[in-house]
Amino acid sequence: MSTISATWGRINLVSERRRIASDIAAKRGQLARSISELEEKLDVSKQSKLAGERITASYQRNPVPWWIGAGVVGVVIVSAVAWAVFGDD
Repeated sequence: MSTISATWGRINLVSERRRIASDIAAKRGQLARSISELEEKLDVSKQSKLAGERITASYQRNPVPWWIGAGVVGVVIVSAVAWAVFGDD
């Protein structure tokens, strides 16, 4: 009986080691994917290119909000300059 239980013990250890090795391999794969995703998000030139593409697509779909925004920015700038020039300092 002791040889049978020792054999089963070894088989259980081997299967447990295989399971652990498989888990480690899966975690390494997940870590590699996470690192790749982080590197992609931290690539400034690539992100600026994507932002430019999104802005261009947004403007092409509907330019009215962009014109309104530009008008608001223009009014704010003119108001700030007028306040600085004609203010009661």
